[in-house]
Amino acid sequence: MTHHINRWLLAFAAAYLFLLPTNAQTFARSLAFGGAGVCALVACLAAWRNRATRIPLAGPAILVPLALWAAWAVGSLAWSVDAAYSRGQLAREVMDSLLAMFIFYVAAADARSFRTLIGTALASFAFFALLAIAMDVVLGAWDAGRWHNGVGPWSTWVVLIAPFLFALIAPPPTGFGGGTRLLLLGLLLMALLLVTARMTDNRVVWVALTVVFATASLIAALRWPQTFSRSPLRWLAPFAILLIVLGLAFSDVLEERAQEAGRSHASVVAALEKDPRIALWEDVFDHIEARPWLGYGFGRRILAGVLAAELDDPLLAHAHNVFASQWLQTGFVGMSAFAAFLAALALRYFRFVRARDDTLAFVGVVGLALLAGFIAKNLTDDFLFRSNAKELWAMTAFLLGYGVRRERLLAAGDFAAMAGRPPPDGRKADPAPGAPSGAAARATAAPPPPPRRRSESA
Repeated sequence: MTHHINRWLLAFAAAYLFLLPTNAQTFARSLAFGGAGVCALVACLAAWRNRATRIPLAGPAILVPLALWAAWAVGSLAWSVDAAYSRGQLAREVMDSLLAMFIFYVAAADARSFRTLIGTALASFAFFALLAIAMDVVLGAWDAGRWHNGVGPWSTWVVLIAPFLFALIAPPPTGFGGGTRLLLLGLLLMALLLVTARMTDNRVVWVALTVVFATASLIAALRWPQTFSRSPLRWLAPFAILLIVLGLAFSDVLEERAQEAGRSHASVVAALEKDPRIALWEDVFDHIEARPWLGYGFGRRILAGVLAAELDDPLLAHAHNVFASQWLQTGFVGMSAFAAFLAALALRYFRFVRARDDTLAFVGVVGLALLAGFIAKNLTDDFLFRSNAKELWAMTAFLLGYGVRRERLLAAGDFAAMAGRPPPDGRKADPAPGAPSGAAARATAAPPPPPRRRSESA
């Protein structure tokens, strides 16, 4: 029964993840979300009955700041300047986000489920990227609000999907193993990523993509120095080419924005200096100083009318910085809890990177690149909202869920399960010859022998 529930959970979760980037199939997305929630709860309760199959928790370092942030956000109803608005935002952005984390944390039951979720995310990106390009070619313009939630959410989705491209060349059990076909597929996805990112006319997307690839490449080079020293061109040449492309695209967008504003090519720096967000941030911090500890109530547009009126610009209706936005909404306490949660995630991913197991290290590399890219993208905007928030939390949850399970398997010496070969009858696999059983390892309090590294590259 548990096996069937997990299969249904994975199917519903994958369908929900595939539909997250679109605003067109709301009923199907809601149905998948509801089905995944029910299956995740049933799977969790079924696993809890047996101590050996219980889903390991992420630990207090992560759960405590997350719970504090959520509880403080709910508590802000007591002092919100618009309680009705905050109540609706809490349901969508806190409760739904917590449920999404729970679903994908439970869904990442093994390496096969992990690869399925990554493959679904990449397939979703490819489908909607091709749809955007087709609309632009056939209709003469890309209507981003029709199928893609808008140019801002799509540019953020591009940044979120970028770290998972490394799974195409990473070895099993978490990666797809590379090869000529997957390399060509990766190049195609990279082309779709660059083309659709340029179609958004977003400037910061290029900075965020640079942060993603720089973070992943640097950490991977530090984690696998032998591979880097043997073939430095294999690491540096593609990254250097990518940096050049991203830099040219960033400059091109800046020049286009300057021309649209009636300035010359030489006034790109002036265009940055006169960015309206600078005045917005000054105004936002004036409001933060007025209520620094409690904030104005949950919801990124809690002061939309006030900010838009003061700056005479309807587009400047929220803080355009994810940390300033949290501070404005929930005060210093809420912002600190949110920052502590992100820091705890980063520390856990860093612990994965330092593990002797290459598979766990790969999960850590992707997780750190994901967080770094999202933060870079949202220092000048706030897309911790609706589909982008669910995408971030879903990806974070299945990375963390699989990583925590992998840690438990390493501690128990369950090498067959780590290799992605669970026994067909659903029982726990016997440890490899000569390796202590989980019970023996716990009884002696001695660390199990480290598993042989299967790969030196991620």
